[in-house]
Amino acid sequence: MPEEKRKAVRIKSSLFIQYGFTVGTEPAQWDISTVKDISETGVSLLTGKSFNPGDTLILRLKVPSRPFALTQVTGRVVGSSDAGTGTAFLTRIEFKDLDEDTKTLFHEYVAWVIRNAGEK
Repeated sequence: MPEEKRKAVRIKSSLFIQYGFTVGTEPAQWDISTVKDISETGVSLLTGKSFNPGDTLILRLKVPSRPFALTQVTGRVVGSSDAGTGTAFLTRIEFKDLDEDTKTLFHEYVAWVIRNAGEK
């Protein structure tokens, strides 16, 4: 495995994720996407619009170890760049203010994927 330059190891993933954002004073607008990669500290996904660094998004996803629970977290946009499709943006998000249970959930999911990566 190549040396990781980030704070946490990122794994490729194909989890479905909902992301919500506000426009002015309107209630959150929701869209759905697929996670490109995820770590204990953040996530990358394709979005239908570009976001500015520092924008706050609400994220909802189901982690396989808890398939009946919808995990909701808040994230801060680190960057959003054209994905080369003309209609999608690769948006990188850092999780904010995770409680200990959610930190443990993401840690265990990442560790499980890494442990089982060689079994395919």
